[in-house]
Amino acid sequence: MNFFRNLQRRERLFVVGAGALLVLFLIFKLTIDPMLKRSADLDRQLVTARRQLGELRTMQQEYQRQKSVVASINSQLKKQPNFAIFSHLEELAGQTGIRNKIVHMKPTVSAPNDVYNEESVEVKMEGVTLAQLVQYLHQVENSPQLLKIKRLEMKPRFDNRQILTAIFRVSAFTLKEGTS
Repeated sequence: MNFFRNLQRRERLFVVGAGALLVLFLIFKLTIDPMLKRSADLDRQLVTARRQLGELRTMQQEYQRQKSVVASINSQLKKQPNFAIFSHLEELAGQTGIRNKIVHMKPTVSAPNDVYNEESVEVKMEGVTLAQLVQYLHQVENSPQLLKIKRLEMKPRFDNRQILTAIFRVSAFTLKEGTS
């Protein structure tokens, strides 16, 4: 204390002011600055959480849309009468007038699934025009039975580029027993 009393008034004011500034600096650095940093971190987390919530809502909507599509497909499969895919494809070929263009129809192996049975047939046609093939494939895809064209390969003939050889796979689906 003697040291402080020996100082002149201006020096005492300077020491007191420096001490006050030091105390204010320490208060800022030890309490206010961490709170401001924490607030900024929380603001960033809030922005991230809102973005994630938007993505989650988008995913939820997509899930609901996919769920309704699956429900629609399952409903369609339940109503679908049993049919033989080979005879159905031949019948459609007869309706489009290209039954005689079928070279072969052979069953193919499909990947197992927990919910659906899949029966696939590989069809090879030769000497068809693009218009005939498109008409036939359109009838296959839009038939009352749930059929899907899974693979399609077309090659034009060398002597007439308008005539095609086509190989494609058609799959028919049914629900497995015990699934709803």
